[in-house]
Amino acid sequence: MDVWKSPRGSGPYGIATTPSGEVYYASLAGSHIARIDLASGEATPIDPPTPNQGARRVWSDSTGRLWVSEWQSGNVSRYDPAARTWKAWKLPGTSPRTYSVWVDERDKVWLTDFTANAIVRFDPWTETFESFPSSARSASVRQMAGRSGEAWGAESGADRLVVVRY
Repeated sequence: MDVWKSPRGSGPYGIATTPSGEVYYASLAGSHIARIDLASGEATPIDPPTPNQGARRVWSDSTGRLWVSEWQSGNVSRYDPAARTWKAWKLPGTSPRTYSVWVDERDKVWLTDFTANAIVRFDPWTETFESFPSSARSASVRQMAGRSGEAWGAESGADRLVVVRY
């Protein structure tokens, strides 16, 4: 096992790889994402434009763009490493809390919103959201993953698993 320090102290939270094999992490406490140099283990922070947004999870799409769930801002943001540009979208509702993110095989972005108690799908091409509210009170979906045609969530507040088939 190799062990490396986080460049800004408290930090690593969510982690993902891109199709080309790059590794990135999200830092909730540090409000950044970072690219890890696989040879040296050195992490280079990349700051989203929204200050103190609370980057919680990160996931790559098929082109290597990174999608970030921003807990404190209620945004989902996208970082394009090739262009070094950011774009952000606020989830619907009065005060969203974006917890997790997962990107499906069609590059649709799936998120969880604690305030709405829902799984949310974002279409980057139309820039629209579709919500799938839980039938359980305080479902608390903290992590998402999936496979072709299915988005899975673990409702820790309801002690159950859910799947959205699309």
